[in-house]
Amino acid sequence: MEPEEIERTLLSSIQTPDHLNKLRQDYRLTPRNFPYHLEEADFVWDYVLQYGEGPSKEIFQARFPAFELAPLDNFDYIAKEFRNDHVRRAVWLFISGHEAAMEKDAETATTSLIHQLQGLQLHDETNRQVLDASNSADLRFDSYRLRADGMSKSKLSWGIDPLDNFPVNFLKGQFIGLIADTKAGKSWVALKIGLQNYFNGKKVVIISPEMTTLELQCRTDTMMAQLHGYPISNHSLLYGIPGIEENYRKYLEVMNREQLILYTSVPSDKLTVTAISSIIKADRPDLIVLDGIYLMDDEEGAKESWNQIRNMCKGLKSLATETNTALLVTNQTSRTKDDNTKNAEPAKANLVAYGYDFNRYVDTLLSIGGAPIDSDTRQIAVPLIRNGRAIQKAYDITFNPDAGDVGRSVGEIPPMDIDRLDW
Repeated sequence: MEPEEIERTLLSSIQTPDHLNKLRQDYRLTPRNFPYHLEEADFVWDYVLQYGEGPSKEIFQARFPAFELAPLDNFDYIAKEFRNDHVRRAVWLFISGHEAAMEKDAETATTSLIHQLQGLQLHDETNRQVLDASNSADLRFDSYRLRADGMSKSKLSWGIDPLDNFPVNFLKGQFIGLIADTKAGKSWVALKIGLQNYFNGKKVVIISPEMTTLELQCRTDTMMAQLHGYPISNHSLLYGIPGIEENYRKYLEVMNREQLILYTSVPSDKLTVTAISSIIKADRPDLIVLDGIYLMDDEEGAKESWNQIRNMCKGLKSLATETNTALLVTNQTSRTKDDNTKNAEPAKANLVAYGYDFNRYVDTLLSIGGAPIDSDTRQIAVPLIRNGRAIQKAYDITFNPDAGDVGRSVGEIPPMDIDRLDW
């Protein structure tokens, strides 16, 4: 690509605050580095800082009718190409500018040239940074503004009262694990988290390889009907039992599934990290709920189960970060049927199946267990949080999946029992 074309393509591809952060922090680029389109670059920077997203095609062309928007490209690729082109042009400029000085005093000119060329290096490659208030203050303040302005768009909801009512952050770009014993209700809880975010206006993808399309649709309708205030019975809906017609019809009249995508009955040998990446590229969701990491296939071909889990978790964590997509993944515990703690309380972090490698990559780990109150109750705890404090206490929540009532606090919520996280 020619320099002007690379510049135009990169400007067209800036869509999120995360993109600006990467340009500033990873590539050390500012609007001053767009000589062909300086005014357009200033506009894009200011717009993203103010609104937390890139300007639409209509807004951009209304402001700059002569600017021909390029098709959206892979942002990381085009940003790296832009940086490489910038460095190449700067190197040739420096060298040509020192020709006369070389003739006069080669040693002094060489020292100066080396110093200037070193300034072009990406220090992030060595994790070395020098904090110079005089040179980087504006950059760091803009970076803070990007984080602050983008927080509302990045923040997601749990749909679980104890977690939403206390400071347990749930953000786009995070990799979340949810564990429970077999048949303890993790699929319902995971679905509630996904549907709560859809209800709040986020774009959500649900991947449930073990369910038929009908089963997942009925569960979705049951929970969404409850959220809309028209409760129905999942059992009646699934098996066509009369008595729910009025509420079901009312709910369907207000339901909009435009931003809710369901994937069911996915063959395990086709459910890979690459497949999840393709779904993200096609659907561009805010959140993906994947019910059952143990149903995925390790495309790297590892033989040991622990190695397979490690490869898949590493890949999913990278996907979440690189695409700014939240990934919520369920997993089993390692408790046996003979363990009398089964379903009695949420499992600790050390009881995750292949826990070391799973826990290594998750940003937050949720744990679901039974509760002594009644069968319509579950307990939830948060034994691991990467940035924050672990929640050691288990909280009672409603669990009546037939009515779609999952996640409300049972009784008064006591003060949260939190400890510092030891990773």
